[in-house]
Amino acid sequence: MQRSKRSPGCRIRTSASLFAFVWIPWAAVAAAEPAPEPAPRPLPEPAALPTPNPWAAAGPYPMSHHNPAQTDLTVVDGPTRGKALGLEDAKTVPVIWCSAPIVKEVDGHTTVIAGTAHGLAKIDATGEAFERVSFMPYPGLEDEHSDVSDADLDWHRQRIDERRRKKQDWRLLFESVYLLWGGELGMENAASGAYGVIDRDGHHYTFYAGTRLLKSSDDNDPAAPLRALAHTDILEGLPEDVAAGIDRIMGISMTYDGHLAVAAMGGLFVFDRNLVRKDFLLFPGEHVENSIALDEERIYLVTSRHMYGVAWDGSKLSIDEDEGGWKSPYAVMPEGGAMRRGAASHGSGTTPTLMGFGDDEDQLVLISDSDPDGANLVAFWRDAIPEGFEARPGTLSRRIADQKRLAVGPLTVEASPTVYGYGVLVVDSTYPDSAPAPLSVIGNAFLAGVTREAPKGAQKLDWDPQANRFVESWMRPDIDNTDWMPPAVSPHNGLAYVANKVDGTYEYLGVDWSTGETVARWTFPDDSVLWNTWGGITTLLSDGDLLLGGFFAVKRFDVGHLR
Repeated sequence: MQRSKRSPGCRIRTSASLFAFVWIPWAAVAAAEPAPEPAPRPLPEPAALPTPNPWAAAGPYPMSHHNPAQTDLTVVDGPTRGKALGLEDAKTVPVIWCSAPIVKEVDGHTTVIAGTAHGLAKIDATGEAFERVSFMPYPGLEDEHSDVSDADLDWHRQRIDERRRKKQDWRLLFESVYLLWGGELGMENAASGAYGVIDRDGHHYTFYAGTRLLKSSDDNDPAAPLRALAHTDILEGLPEDVAAGIDRIMGISMTYDGHLAVAAMGGLFVFDRNLVRKDFLLFPGEHVENSIALDEERIYLVTSRHMYGVAWDGSKLSIDEDEGGWKSPYAVMPEGGAMRRGAASHGSGTTPTLMGFGDDEDQLVLISDSDPDGANLVAFWRDAIPEGFEARPGTLSRRIADQKRLAVGPLTVEASPTVYGYGVLVVDSTYPDSAPAPLSVIGNAFLAGVTREAPKGAQKLDWDPQANRFVESWMRPDIDNTDWMPPAVSPHNGLAYVANKVDGTYEYLGVDWSTGETVARWTFPDDSVLWNTWGGITTLLSDGDLLLGGFFAVKRFDVGHLR
């Protein structure tokens, strides 16, 4: 019998039975009585929404960031009444780390697919269920990570919890880094499965092992395990000098004609749904560190130097203006400056987010820059620059419609903006007391808000289409964004769902989109790090339940009935 790699005196083993999931045991606690019905609130004016992608699966969350525009606008009418959640209100499936599980609904069944560093977890979330159906290791890596058991993850979680509760800063940092080793989580696989998309036929697409794409399926059978249908390396068939400039994949989405758009360090690729490459575009000397946004005309990609509107005509990518493409510089720190100060990106930390749809007067794409004097929210014209528009003072391009210094994000912003109508919500992600490099990413995830100061603040701005500028809406200096979670906003009830932490205990807030006032609060069951959502994206199931990733587990919180 194999012994756990963390058992005293044990020998490290590198092969074992396939990864298996068990429920994490917890002592039951009583939940507080539900809060009374909230008073009626005026809702925001209805706004045009992103065009649904006809190639995406049915359901509340078929792709990362909710839709191709990456607005984090949920189609779900979420909860509006707060509650202190007990253990009976939470269900978990153990994973080493998951950013944002995605969802499909077929014939009354709800299936969640969680991309992790080690493989794909398929979860039945039909009704009140939240149970593992299968775990599929990535192709070619079936024997990798198989000795990282649920017990191993729980062992690490308990040690981190102990150091957090005792507020032992350097010991907590050590245990956090030890999780990387014990959980076999490194540069090669850290981003595996972080973004995904499910097409209208139920096929799931993601990336793994740096530069590999994966197509998987369960034949839309809720009880069947996932299996790989196809996989390929994006470098395959490229000239050697071209391949040398391409590093790991950073994001994936689906075009409005049913192709896969893939952003990688050094390039943008388009594949068909059989994973046959159709075209690619290179960005020599520029870092691509975020995912991408799309509308019917273009793919929007930001590098460490430029914002690109890349035209896609069904067969060819182009940034030539004569073909509908464009590029623009934006303000960035000198090479490496942001990283040395604790940022995770050389330039912008945000996935581009689109604003303005349908008949809206202005149609924009938004990012955060990394201006040395403090991050700006930057809006670029998506289509033709309006006739007579003069470049804004201090901007680097006439393509920039406006930029405004953020009260949050003195370094850069890593959580993408959340957009509804002409409103945009941004949360701080600059750690004031960052863990030492090169351990800052994992250290900040567990130290901030416990033994070191957390990044705090949420700021909403509105776009004024008459003046072509951003104007202040509201500011919340108290929001703890240790977990770098983009909020989600529901147009049905006018609430933004915002991750927060108070005295080390994780929670979610329902914040009025128009005023910033807290309408509802859901405090998670206890002070364990199990409830972290680091590096994730806020997701709601169709019934209104919170579906969240993070380290140690994918979580479902029973809050949907609190409407």
